[in-house]
Amino acid sequence: MALTLDQLEDRFLHSLQAFQEAPSFSKDDKRKRLISQIDLLSRNEEGGQLLYHRLPELDESGFFNGTVWENPNNLIPGLVRGTLLAGSPTSTIEMLNEFRILNISEGRISHPDFSAEQARGFIYSMLVNTFELAFEDFEHEGWSARYADGELKKIRMLFGIVRERVDLQQIKPHLLEKIEVIVAHRPVVVTRIKRILSVISRELTLDLSEKQDRRLSYFINTLFGPTELARKYKSPGQYETALENLDADALRQECQEVGKMMVDTGLVSEHQLVLLQFVRKYHTDMIPEVLALNAHGRADYERHQDFVHQIIQDFIVPGNKQAVYGLARVLQRNIFSQKTAWHAINRLVKIKVHPEVAKRLEQGNLTRFDLSPIQSLIGGILCVLGLPLGVRQGNNPTCQSARGISMWSRYAPAKLINMMIDAATTNNVVFRYEGDQIKSQDVTEGLTQQFDFQLDPVSIVLVPLLDKVYNEMMKRAGLKHFGKDPHASVNPAFYGHWIQTGFRSVYNPALHAVEKYDEFVRIFYASFHPDYNGGHHLIYPVPTGIFITDSSAQMLGYHAISLLRIEKVPETEAWRAYFFNPNSQGKQDWGQGIEPTVWDNGERHGESSLPVDEFVSRVYAFHFNELRLEDKHHQVPVETVAKVTRLSKESWGRKYRWI
Repeated sequence: MALTLDQLEDRFLHSLQAFQEAPSFSKDDKRKRLISQIDLLSRNEEGGQLLYHRLPELDESGFFNGTVWENPNNLIPGLVRGTLLAGSPTSTIEMLNEFRILNISEGRISHPDFSAEQARGFIYSMLVNTFELAFEDFEHEGWSARYADGELKKIRMLFGIVRERVDLQQIKPHLLEKIEVIVAHRPVVVTRIKRILSVISRELTLDLSEKQDRRLSYFINTLFGPTELARKYKSPGQYETALENLDADALRQECQEVGKMMVDTGLVSEHQLVLLQFVRKYHTDMIPEVLALNAHGRADYERHQDFVHQIIQDFIVPGNKQAVYGLARVLQRNIFSQKTAWHAINRLVKIKVHPEVAKRLEQGNLTRFDLSPIQSLIGGILCVLGLPLGVRQGNNPTCQSARGISMWSRYAPAKLINMMIDAATTNNVVFRYEGDQIKSQDVTEGLTQQFDFQLDPVSIVLVPLLDKVYNEMMKRAGLKHFGKDPHASVNPAFYGHWIQTGFRSVYNPALHAVEKYDEFVRIFYASFHPDYNGGHHLIYPVPTGIFITDSSAQMLGYHAISLLRIEKVPETEAWRAYFFNPNSQGKQDWGQGIEPTVWDNGERHGESSLPVDEFVSRVYAFHFNELRLEDKHHQVPVETVAKVTRLSKESWGRKYRWI
């Protein structure tokens, strides 16, 4: 028999009192029991309202003391989504923290180091970072397959109360900035931005006399009605009928307008797919217009016209319409004209997908459309090959695998396609490590325990297998090369021949200390910075390990990225490091005023960048060419090394002993 709200409240108050009165040695145990009562209350709005109004008592009791939520100043709005989806007790404490900050914003709780204005800023930022989750109904079966019903009810309840107490119109500037960041990154998976734009269209009022609202409207139109004709005929069937009544000039103009909006935003509408299929049937000369191809892309299209038509007809459907943009970018990159890639992709379209792989692809299809495994794969490979810097790791600790897929798609497309064929047909991949074969099917586990399927199809197929292989390589390296950073031997074996064999790390695991840091910094500058390496620029990406820090410059952990280039910003002549970050976070605050940007500083789509010295201050490991170093590292100025060292010591360096 279900308990009434009054009974649940009584149990909660009893547990709260027991927690308040508990001696320090039993606080954790009493907190766990209290959380179990809170979980029961959090499954409907009435219980949530009760918890919200009881938050001052809960906060006063010291509930957050000794947890990562203790000091609101140290909390990061961008991490809320992942924490809410992490399951109880983590999700429960996160929910209560949002209620606490809401209370602070309304003046019901005072905090010495966190003002009501700061609390409102946190809530706005949190809402922007969780916007699609805040309006999610969790009806799609993918949610129930991954998360407990009680957890989904908790999240729905939380955001119901947040939306009730926050003026959503106030977050439009923050939403626009978030959208611009996502668009600048050109991600392969656009599910998130589609949901955000859908919610904005449905929930917010846009005033087209305002510049920011016009910009928001442009993004919404790109996705849901890119032309006047598309906005008039919203359903795909009606739109196709309307296209039949256009003369050749009007149809060409429609193609050009739709293609331009795709290039501007990286987004593909259902109308664009209808238009592409229409011109494939009746006006093939206009396909380059719909795809917005330049001269290089048109030449590749004309060279492989029949194959492109087959792909459009058989493999690009409403469930993977983003592949229209992928196809356009593949043609722009002239990948079909690379002989090895051409043979590989011709083989890929004919494969039979392994049942386990097909099951994973089905789990990853979060659209309302049916999508066959092979359609998913072809659409996915087009997007990844077309947008190598758009690959992301999602909520998985698999930055190394995402980095590899990005690197292979950019520099070894045939290698990636062949790996896809093996993985898709056998659910297995094989790598060599120091003379031994490592088969993913023989490895019991990787770093990922619960796989997040909100990834592109290529990653859904490959990452679970790559993750196992990489983890096994790291284990073997740890045993075989004891006392050394295992990445030194693992990265060249995992990524390929272009990884330089020279390797430096700041950390000495035997001494648990940072040593020879001056030399580390000097070698980095002498290897990659054109002012100190003889004016040379990078040819291939450099696998780089960085320390992730929060807005207080506290170390959060390690992360794998790729250094892509070091170049001057044309307008300012300032040197910046441009890098690929697979963690989906473009603009971040790493403390000490260090904030990577994704536009306005010479970034290309998918890149993040920082001034070189700020970037180096977060690097802990990199590969380099020892043969070209000579004595160049001795030319790096003392002042440069000193600045990087200061930034390092005052951030992640506080965790280590320096010798």
